[in-house]
Amino acid sequence: MLTGALVGFGEVARNGHWPAWAAQPDARIVAVVDRTPERRALVASLAPAIGTFATLDELASAMAIDFVDICTPPALHPGPMLDAIARGWHVLCEKPFLLDPIVLDVVRRLAAGRGVAVLPVHNWKYAPIIRHATEALLAGAIGSLRRVEIETCRTREAVGADAARPNWRRDSAIAGGGILMDHGWHAVYLSLHWFGRRAIGVRASLHWPADGGVDDEASVTIEFPDGEATIALTWNGDERRNTIRLSGDRGTIVIADDTLHIRGTSDESIRFARALSAGSHHEDWFAAMLPAVVSAFQNPALAGPAFEEAAECLSIIQQAYRHDPSLAAPPR
Repeated sequence: MLTGALVGFGEVARNGHWPAWAAQPDARIVAVVDRTPERRALVASLAPAIGTFATLDELASAMAIDFVDICTPPALHPGPMLDAIARGWHVLCEKPFLLDPIVLDVVRRLAAGRGVAVLPVHNWKYAPIIRHATEALLAGAIGSLRRVEIETCRTREAVGADAARPNWRRDSAIAGGGILMDHGWHAVYLSLHWFGRRAIGVRASLHWPADGGVDDEASVTIEFPDGEATIALTWNGDERRNTIRLSGDRGTIVIADDTLHIRGTSDESIRFARALSAGSHHEDWFAAMLPAVVSAFQNPALAGPAFEEAAECLSIIQQAYRHDPSLAAPPR
């Protein structure tokens, strides 16, 4: 049985990661590290047997573990990630995985040297409706993929657990960017997953609020050797929804939030219990991802493709920021 610690106990950790790990038979969370006394007290009230610590040093002095699951805001990912690698712990980390390609290269090298797995949380691939669409695509239902269209509409950014900084997703110093770095990360790795190839070009147009701040709308085109992906994102929508279209040379697969339509070698429509846009924590998607995570912890060589997918996500998003004519340099 592998044992691990959650690092950061905000909304996604409490409502997504925590319950999913509790149902995982081959690994369990035995500790939580959080800088705030209030959230450590919350953990103690929910599960008195779980160790709570303010720092990784305190944790390491008190118990031995095998992995950490990092759920802090993005700018705070490198510290615990590098610390964990140095201690020989495996790492699972929320998206956006890392914000600096130089740090990413250091992590890649150090993880290989220590023989530990370092993986991103790319959990949208495990949503039931997306898994079904992927299975249909791989089965040849629409022939060869030529185009991916992904639209994400939200009425605002997600609010964090820290009362002092509830809107950190609009602070580029913490989030690394705006909606493109946040929701866009999911859309980019889905596009990479479906095309199965590296991107060969990126174009983008972003909207920046008049009062300053991060991008709150984005339109991105990613060119692949066999086609292209277009991504449309907004925090200014009038409703919450997700739409995805996969177009092949013999048909289409459409995800209309809670309904999957396949029109190709066969025609079918399937209604799912939960819409793709429903909720923000997705404990069931995370739980579905965990068997692959545990396998990578047991055999770190398996972590390579997921790590490189995250590296390509960062590269594409930074290219998109550089391409936007209204921005002199990507947010850092």
